Amino acid sequence: MKHKLLKTCLTCVLCVVSLGLTAAVALWGMDHVGLPAEGTGGKFFKAAMMDSYERYMTNQISGAMDGIMNIEKVYWLNDSDLIAPEPDPEKFGTTTDLAQVQAVVDAAAELLNGQETLFHPDITLYPGSEVTYYLDETILCITWRELIDNIVYTFSEVKIAHPSQFRRFLADGTYGSDKQYYCTQMAATVNAVTASNADFYKHRPYGVVVYNGEVYRSNDKVDTCFIDDQGELIMVPRNQLQTQEAVEAFVEENNIRFSLGFGPIMVEDGKNVVPEKYPVGQINEIFSRAGLGYLGQLHYILVTAGFGENHQRMSTMRDFADNMIEFGCTKAYALDGGQTGTIVTNDRLINRPDYGTQRTVSDIIYFATAVPDRE
Repeated sequence: MKHKLLKTCLTCVLCVVSLGLTAAVALWGMDHVGLPAEGTGGKFFKAAMMDSYERYMTNQISGAMDGIMNIEKVYWLNDSDLIAPEPDPEKFGTTTDLAQVQAVVDAAAELLNGQETLFHPDITLYPGSEVTYYLDETILCITWRELIDNIVYTFSEVKIAHPSQFRRFLADGTYGSDKQYYCTQMAATVNAVTASNADFYKHRPYGVVVYNGEVYRSNDKVDTCFIDDQGELIMVPRNQLQTQEAVEAFVEENNIRFSLGFGPIMVEDGKNVVPEKYPVGQINEIFSRAGLGYLGQLHYILVTAGFGENHQRMSTMRDFADNMIEFGCTKAYALDGGQTGTIVTNDRLINRPDYGTQRTVSDIIYFATAVPDRE
């Protein structure tokens, strides 16, 4: 029996090595035959191919050795790949049975690694609404609606296994595109498990824009939320990075993957830091709100606060921030609200935006599975 197991292990190792050699030969061929010339994007393409090769081999080895050797699976995504792996449709669920959702949370214990969820089985769902959930070995997502302070709050709580699963997507996959789409359309395009609008960067000429580690715009007239390669939210108040060089240096020093430029910063170190005045968002008036909250390592919530089918109360930014603290956020950042504010799970719009319909936008943030596409 031991000999058979050893033979199986060696066979798997040889298969992985063979895959590696095949991929290496393919990369060598592209390096010498099919790549653009220097100065036409060849250097970037080769770097992206090496990143894809490393990710591919990591995922293949993790899968091949699962159950054979004591090697922890590590799946991750490459930022240069615009489309994430497709989530398993059989792992989505929709229910009004909160005990069923709690069972999903219990099954995610290894992924949560001791962290508590904001979701709990004693919540009261907004009348007529359901809970949508998804769980695989790399991501837990729970999306639901509640009535809080007579305002309809929509939550999408997410715990991921790797920082690369938290992503941003610009319309058509490029900075500066004149195209705009519904959040549901962009979420479906990139295989998002759950998504929300981001900062709608094309709607206004200010706000720092970093996408896949590259600085595209350095106007910091609003607070910036940077997301680094560990999935941390690094908040920088407006007027702190006033030149292109300053932004580029900050991005390099802090390994920034992408940024969000709307705001304000609502919560920092568990405290409400909403300013008295701010150039966007009409923070002191009553409006529908949207935000991103940080609950712990690789643990986030997307939140909207506004209309429901039978409720039409909205919120000031300060009150919204107070509730984000109540939800357990140590950090929180405001996204573009109003009709722009949307939460989409399994390609379905969950909240009710202003005027009852989505608005086409230029960008989203989303969370994806890292499990490779099924054969």
